[in-house]
Amino acid sequence: MDLDYSLMMGLDYSLMMDLTDVELKLEELEAGYKKKYFSKDTKREWTFKCYCDEKVVSNVEDEYFIVSITRKDSKAIHCRFCSKECADVYLNEQRNELLVKRERIIEERRKMREVYEEAERKLIAIKEKS
Repeated sequence: MDLDYSLMMGLDYSLMMDLTDVELKLEELEAGYKKKYFSKDTKREWTFKCYCDEKVVSNVEDEYFIVSITRKDSKAIHCRFCSKECADVYLNEQRNELLVKRERIIEERRKMREVYEEAERKLIAIKEKS
């Protein structure tokens, strides 16, 4: 079995960077949401659609909640929500997706390490024979 170690090392480095990104996004999610208040002195009302599909109107509601995800994005993602409950649902879904992704990356790195260690044992055995 002929392995391209530089390719393997590059892939492992890429997985390490992905893992770091996931960890930092999880950390960012732990900050949770922020409560914002609608400005009542604007000439025009503005609206947004919440994660739950409820329409939120600035001249009707007093407050809204926002979750910011800025890691590795040229444009920060600011998700707006009508309530703390909706923000919590979103945060939990995002956290669960990131935890699954983190476990997948860790498993891929573990498998890669096993392949590398097996190849190294074979190489040492070949060197000892000669």
